[in-house]
Amino acid sequence: MTVPKVFIVIGPAGSGKTTIAQQTAKEHGAAYLDKDRICGRLVEFALKAAGHDPSDRESNGFYRENVLPLEYETLMDIAGANLRLGRSVVLDAPFGAYFAVPDYLTRAAEEFHWPPSETTVVRVQVPQDTLRGRLIQRGLERDRWKLAHWDEYWASYGSLDCTWSGVRFLDLNNEKSLPVQG
Repeated sequence: MTVPKVFIVIGPAGSGKTTIAQQTAKEHGAAYLDKDRICGRLVEFALKAAGHDPSDRESNGFYRENVLPLEYETLMDIAGANLRLGRSVVLDAPFGAYFAVPDYLTRAAEEFHWPPSETTVVRVQVPQDTLRGRLIQRGLERDRWKLAHWDEYWASYGSLDCTWSGVRFLDLNNEKSLPVQG
């Protein structure tokens, strides 16, 4: 059996992660795992139920401390289930909260029983003005906070300074115009 591959597509909202991740999944016959599609409705429900604005995740301490870890644990667990079946996976999520943890992927692979696999992190990069324009154009509720606090958002999420060890990094400049996706 061939070693399954893991592609982790990272970048800020509007950078084109989804388009790149879907193309990668199709090209490699891999399972496409989008954090927002897997957990999005549950996250919105949890935030509303706890009395929080579901469109403000970036500045919400309750979300960052309680909900975000569950989202990523769920994503990594589903990835592990696919990898154990010998199926390559493409993970579509920002992962920014974990960039500064060099052994994040090693620990997640252990915790969720990933078999040996080859991991490539695709860093989708886009200039600040292009990114802001894309967020305005797509007009999603979840981007409202980002746009209202643009300088703060860009300072925190515009960098892809990921310190993960044991992976291959692939940088992709995605300045070209992409179709708007939700």
